[in-house]
Amino acid sequence: MNAGAAPKRKVLLIGWDAADWKVIRPLMETGGMPNVQRLVRRGVSGQIATLHPPLSPMLWTSIATGKRPFKHGIHGFSEPTPDAMGIRPVTNLSRCSKALWNILSQNGLRSTVVGWWPSHPAEPIRGAMVSDHYHRANRPLDEGWPLTAGAIHPPELADTLGALRVHPDTLTPAMVEPFIPRAREIDQDKDKRLALLLRTLAECMSIHAAAMWLAGSEPWDFFAVYYDSIDHFCHGFMKYHPPRQSWIGEHDFELYRNVVSAAYRLHDRMLGELLDRAGGDAIVILMSDHGFHPDHLRPAAIPDIPAGPAIEHREFGILALSGPGIRQGELLQGASILDVAPTILSLYGLAIGEDMDGKALSTAFVESPDVTFIPSWEDVEGVDGCHPPHTRLDPLAAHEALEQMVALGYIERPDKNRAAAVEKTIRELRYNLGEAYQDAGRHSEAHEIFAELCVKDPDEQRFAVRLFVSCQALGMTSELRRIVEDLDNRRRALFEDAQAGINALTPKGAAGRLDENERQQLTRWRELARYSPAVVDYLKAQLLVADQQYEEALALFERLPQAAQRPDLLLNAADLCRKIGRRAHAGRIYAEVLAIDPDNVQAHLGICRLALDERDFDTAAHSALDALQGVHHNPQAHFLLGLAMEGAKDYARAADAFRAAISFNPNFPEAHLRLAGVLELHLKRAYAAKEHRRLARRMRRRDADSPLRAVERPEVPGVHKCATAMSGSAGTDMVPPLAESLVIVSGLPRSGTSMLMQMLAAGGVTVISDGLREPDAGNPRGYFEFEPVKSLWRDSNWLIESKGKAVKIVAPLLTALPMGLPCRVILIERDMDEVLHSQDRMLGGVSPPLAASQRRRTMLGEEYERTLARVKALLTRRPETQLLVVNYAHVISDPYAGAQRMSRFLDGQPDVARMAAAVEPVLHRVHKSNSQG
Repeated sequence: MNAGAAPKRKVLLIGWDAADWKVIRPLMETGGMPNVQRLVRRGVSGQIATLHPPLSPMLWTSIATGKRPFKHGIHGFSEPTPDAMGIRPVTNLSRCSKALWNILSQNGLRSTVVGWWPSHPAEPIRGAMVSDHYHRANRPLDEGWPLTAGAIHPPELADTLGALRVHPDTLTPAMVEPFIPRAREIDQDKDKRLALLLRTLAECMSIHAAAMWLAGSEPWDFFAVYYDSIDHFCHGFMKYHPPRQSWIGEHDFELYRNVVSAAYRLHDRMLGELLDRAGGDAIVILMSDHGFHPDHLRPAAIPDIPAGPAIEHREFGILALSGPGIRQGELLQGASILDVAPTILSLYGLAIGEDMDGKALSTAFVESPDVTFIPSWEDVEGVDGCHPPHTRLDPLAAHEALEQMVALGYIERPDKNRAAAVEKTIRELRYNLGEAYQDAGRHSEAHEIFAELCVKDPDEQRFAVRLFVSCQALGMTSELRRIVEDLDNRRRALFEDAQAGINALTPKGAAGRLDENERQQLTRWRELARYSPAVVDYLKAQLLVADQQYEEALALFERLPQAAQRPDLLLNAADLCRKIGRRAHAGRIYAEVLAIDPDNVQAHLGICRLALDERDFDTAAHSALDALQGVHHNPQAHFLLGLAMEGAKDYARAADAFRAAISFNPNFPEAHLRLAGVLELHLKRAYAAKEHRRLARRMRRRDADSPLRAVERPEVPGVHKCATAMSGSAGTDMVPPLAESLVIVSGLPRSGTSMLMQMLAAGGVTVISDGLREPDAGNPRGYFEFEPVKSLWRDSNWLIESKGKAVKIVAPLLTALPMGLPCRVILIERDMDEVLHSQDRMLGGVSPPLAASQRRRTMLGEEYERTLARVKALLTRRPETQLLVVNYAHVISDPYAGAQRMSRFLDGQPDVARMAAAVEPVLHRVHKSNSQG
């Protein structure tokens, strides 16, 4: 599906995992990286923001798809095998979205992909692919080194490419000495670090050899090559990089101090060879997925948790673009790893999927490309080179299928060790998925995951901490208290015992005299010892902040261990000092944070806020701009810049800044109001100002210093009061009249939503329905459905034009409602067994075996209950939204009373008698029969 005549061009995408400008720029200044210098001078460059969790398989898949992990399906380093009987390194079979090379393939373009993570087994794309299993050498060369099956596409290239691989056993001293000049002094039986370097270097050379051969021997339009070696070199040797840290011995420092710099120089030489091979007409993109702390921010220890080494990663990676049509010598701001795929699609004149989470980096080009959109590339037919559907893997579904087969007696349960490994793998996949949801601000989904993990393993502190984060975002203060109390109790009960157990068993273990039970006990003690008292105290301080007990919270933050060194703790203290009026002290703390980490965005914004308090608009503007250089897509930074420009009476730039804040966060009422004021009072655009004020009144006020006030309305039984935004111009609370609100009928499928729609229509409310789904025995009066509701996640704009009307939206889709839209929601609940039975009948009455059926019903019932709970919590937090919960059985038994409640909820406008008359109990077999859905 080509969105027009694509320009004939070549794009070379080079991925350096964990590369960081903090290492590159000093090397460029001394002439150590001339090829990167060439890219920077002839193109645009800047930092690129990563995602969380910063785990490479997840990140590089987001780069290739333009989507966050909960859309593309890659959630960690490993996955269960398809039969769920064991685990294996993550494969691309878990990816559920098309990558760039799939989209390009179905548009007639040839791609070459080398080493991408994960890309095994190689996909049958139009072009060539070398998977991430191609270069791995896990045993000595004399034991044989066969090429992994499925590592090469097309297969006829396997012999040629296989012969290009470099095994660690073949490396010579001359190849190693640039990294470790005194390598000959190392006793390799005792020091395994040299073996790590040899393996990393050989794998890097293998990837580069394959890339160079393919770049010169096979035709390509798009070429993507991924090197993981900088990340491996850094995890192994960054601790020895100059300057020497206090915890690093002088001997080790002198031995390994050159490794990281030599690795970067090697990559620069390889970059130069690729640039020469690609030619001057190629657009080159050099990037990393995240950075790696090379300075005093390096951690002294790695947490003893899965993926603990990720603590060494930095928030920002590198990005450089160069080639025909690219600007030269300019700074590129506001880039995210999600922007790479949309940018490359736009280079080829192809549409960007609306389900992608990134944007095209149009400011990188001399002439901005024409950007077009399609709903999703997933729905576009064509030969895309994806693996056949039957080979795809859903790790969680595979595990559930295994459990079901075990319960039915078809297979035996895996042995204890394998089952434990599978359970642990799935647990980590779920944990990473929850963190990805949190990174996107989707805390309802994250809350469900972490609540589930906490129930399954209440002794794992990090699960509780993550649950706390989502509860904090969702305003669940009582749940915050419960989490802190539970952690505090566990800390007291377990921490001291765990430490005593470790102290008793460790000497015996070091002597090799532990039996199996003692080894398991020692592992358990170490797990329990992860309970950090400082973590619990930190959460207590956050709870005090939620209760607006700022003085007490500040005192607790300042007592935390390492409070004087950790930027996050210092920022908490500085923010609290500002809240309680200790501005000078807050300023000193912000400056201290910037001395530790000059790129810290929140510290720059803190100084900006202090300057605004003092009406020092020049300092405020400079601090806001410093923050934007770090993360350009920060709406709060643009808003504060707007305040500074407005204070300085530069009204045109103030308006631009407020518009930028709104563009990055359309649901930003303060920005709308400030923009309205500038437009009306200074730029004489009264009509535009009126529109922004109207939008502001529809949005929730997000200022963390000003708690929302609930609307006082006559109480209606069963009505849940929802947070309501303050009126921006009048300064008083108001609930929009019914004519300006969308009426929503919601519930689970087959819970009685059609019946409520019939009642509203009979009562005189205009309903939105297209009649595409014809009446049947279950709903003889019709379903009152509207087809666009099904794609609400992709397009919800039409809801804004539907005010004053009623529409049926199934409960799980309510999370797609746009912020700021006034709503009156009528949610119907029904006995869960009746709902499930009715759904089964609607699906044709085909029942699976009893055990599977009962398990399925239980799982569905529990999920439905969680869904309803999430929806209620969501609606009670939405601005200008009210919720009425009605019971199906009550409406059936007393239609008039049910109609009265609904009419009163809708300002008395629907006719009660006609609504009640629309309910015909004879059509509803209450005892697990058909029902109106």
